[in-house]
Amino acid sequence: MRVTFLAILMCLSLLACGKKEGSAGGGNAAEAGRTDGSNKTLAYAHFLELEVDEQKIGPMHAAAQQFCLNLQAEQCVILEAKLDTGRYASARLKFRANPAGIQKLLANLNKQGDVIHQSVTAEDLAAPIQDNQKKLAMLNDYRTRLEALRSRANADIDALIKTNKELASVQEQIESLSGKREQLMQRVNTELLSVTLTPDNSHSFSQPVRQALSGFAGNLAQGVAAAITGIAYLLPWSIVLFFCAWVVRWLWRRKKATAPKP
Repeated sequence: MRVTFLAILMCLSLLACGKKEGSAGGGNAAEAGRTDGSNKTLAYAHFLELEVDEQKIGPMHAAAQQFCLNLQAEQCVILEAKLDTGRYASARLKFRANPAGIQKLLANLNKQGDVIHQSVTAEDLAAPIQDNQKKLAMLNDYRTRLEALRSRANADIDALIKTNKELASVQEQIESLSGKREQLMQRVNTELLSVTLTPDNSHSFSQPVRQALSGFAGNLAQGVAAAITGIAYLLPWSIVLFFCAWVVRWLWRRKKATAPKP
């Protein structure tokens, strides 16, 4: 009984491996998914760079996040929000939302600054999606067969243990593939938007003056610190040079005093 059961289990394992190898040749099915307009498999990513007044970067950065939070029906999520308020202010934002939400975000942002760069890229996920589907179908079928075997292995403890171990391994693979499928479908059903906000300094006459004035105190402190450091280095050498000069002069005067007069 045990030998027969283990033989059946080995046959199921070989059958599962054969199906896994067969899934590698699914290029034609994946290609069909690309050309079928009803099967959406493209993941879109939008990029937008705006030039705005430097004083408006901070408020615009906060307003864009609030605008996304208000798009709950469009599944808008803030993935990145970075604001630099140093010498040159700038900001970065990244959103994920459904196509309608991304279009609303773009329309709102385009009205608040000058567009420097705007583009969109698309990645075709047909092949990984269909490969994921085939592997899931194969594993689900394998799990069903293992469950049927387990129901007939109650009298054989060793076979039951091996079957349960194989079932646990299969279930773990199914859960992993299901998680990857959810990630792939999220990339297909939603889109990304990366936004960069840069300051508009090209037409500001007072901007260089304001930057110089803002750094005056720091530059003055650095200059004073450098001068103090220089004095600290030069003071010991000045004492040594003064002593050497005094000794040379004393020797010269002594030599002159002891020299015979003509």
